[in-house]
Amino acid sequence: MHRLLRDHLPALPDYPKEAKGPVSPPHLADGVRIHQPTVQGEPWVAQRGEEQYFRIGADLAKLASSLDGVSDASLLAGHLGQPWTQEAVQTALKSLDHAHLLARIGDEPERHRSRLKYVRPLTLQFAVLRSSADVAQKIRSHSFASARTLARLAALLGIAGALALVLQGAQIADLLSRPVPVSMLLVIVCAMFFTTVAHELGHACVLSHYGGHPGRLGFMLFYFSPAMFCDVSDSWRLTNRQRVHVALAGISVQVSVGGAAACAASAAAPGTLKDTLLFFALSNQVAALVNLLPFVKLDGYIALMSHLDFPNLRSTALSTLRERFVGLLAGSRPEDASERQPAWLPWFGLACAITPIALVFRVLGRWLDSLLSLGYVGMSISAALAGLVVNVSVKGTKHLRRSLRRNPPRLPRLIALLVAVAALVAAGASVRVSTSEGAAYSVGPDGQVQLLVPAGTAQNVRQGDRVELISAGLLLHHRVGGATVTAESGKPTPIALSGLIPVRFDAAKIPGIQYTLHVDKPLPQGIGSARLNTREVSLPDWIFQRFLKPFAVPFL
Repeated sequence: MHRLLRDHLPALPDYPKEAKGPVSPPHLADGVRIHQPTVQGEPWVAQRGEEQYFRIGADLAKLASSLDGVSDASLLAGHLGQPWTQEAVQTALKSLDHAHLLARIGDEPERHRSRLKYVRPLTLQFAVLRSSADVAQKIRSHSFASARTLARLAALLGIAGALALVLQGAQIADLLSRPVPVSMLLVIVCAMFFTTVAHELGHACVLSHYGGHPGRLGFMLFYFSPAMFCDVSDSWRLTNRQRVHVALAGISVQVSVGGAAACAASAAAPGTLKDTLLFFALSNQVAALVNLLPFVKLDGYIALMSHLDFPNLRSTALSTLRERFVGLLAGSRPEDASERQPAWLPWFGLACAITPIALVFRVLGRWLDSLLSLGYVGMSISAALAGLVVNVSVKGTKHLRRSLRRNPPRLPRLIALLVAVAALVAAGASVRVSTSEGAAYSVGPDGQVQLLVPAGTAQNVRQGDRVELISAGLLLHHRVGGATVTAESGKPTPIALSGLIPVRFDAAKIPGIQYTLHVDKPLPQGIGSARLNTREVSLPDWIFQRFLKPFAVPFL
């Protein structure tokens, strides 16, 4: 009856030993509020600050609501009546204090939080609005239809947009296989920004519709990627179904906008407008699909966690996976077996561990060559990504070491694991991976073709080397011809970025080196991408060349 149940937050650290105890008689700390259930049968919720919420039982909530700073444990027990006793009140007060909900001696008055906030591991938030409740209320007051009608409209637009994109598959493939004009890209980026704002306000409006209070709204850097955020922590006061609706509201907005753009593109004549609408529609649908993934902390994960009513689902699943692995090495029953965790939880944890890695490698597989071809800038970005991977690996290793100390492995099983790891490393060393270096080529008015290699990429270009000439788009590319290096040495020259990244922007140039090429067949005037030194290397060598070597090259 008196046990405090944590909701979606990790366990708070204990107060330092030298810290003073709670005030007596006890009362709640500044910024702590107790919320009644929004629907009968739902738990009470304790709120601490703007974003921290706790689920508590009805008896504990009544005790917390009775803390007036005047009554001590004996008076509180008498006021609450049976089954409360003085000892039970004291035990419950310790639980409240452990959750940092009680005022303590020496506490300073609550101050306004900074607009800038760092969220581990790699998110930096800047709040434009401290509360988006007023904005959400104004949007809802100007709504032209009921919430149910809007939901049906969103579903209709989503289905129509998906069909429109399928029917325009050939145009989409052509669009993704050629460079995009920088003006069109800027329009799409701006449009996606406003769509993202609408996405976040969608969360806020649905939360407001159910009686919740949306919090901070602003910009953030999410793993070095610009994005928006809206604090809907108050949704923890709602029912499971309502929390699912809040979580999926932003995706519904994005699918609706993308669907409308896809339908408009199908009616537009071929040209820049049609290409822009298609690219914008595709960007929204892809963003919505990624957001639905339940294995990363995005809207799909929040919706699944709310549907299952399983707070801290991802962290619990990863912890369970780690403990099961350690228990396997130790030949003992996992510590969490007595808690009767679902059988699927470790498998969900495995998917949570693998999915971010798969997403990162999928993106790197497409963009790493372009990054490295940008010289010092590209290699610095590659090195930063490698550093991020190392940071995540180190943190995971620390958690594993703590688990191994609590449950030491048996020597035979540890030896078997090391042998298996050695076998995997040996197998990986035998895997051959195709690799090449990125560059650009240009065809002049006289038909002469030049290879353009960015300065600082540590590429060795020799006379007689074969070069593959390609037309590269944002996602697709096709071969346009081959050539051979005829010059013994190169000469300095500026290189347009259009040949290195799939964006047409000839005004932007970086330093490079020019080599004369002999092409297998004549090519039209223009600029494109090139691949040289195509070869097969071992997987360890590929990892070294792509991730480790960029650390050193800028200093050579």
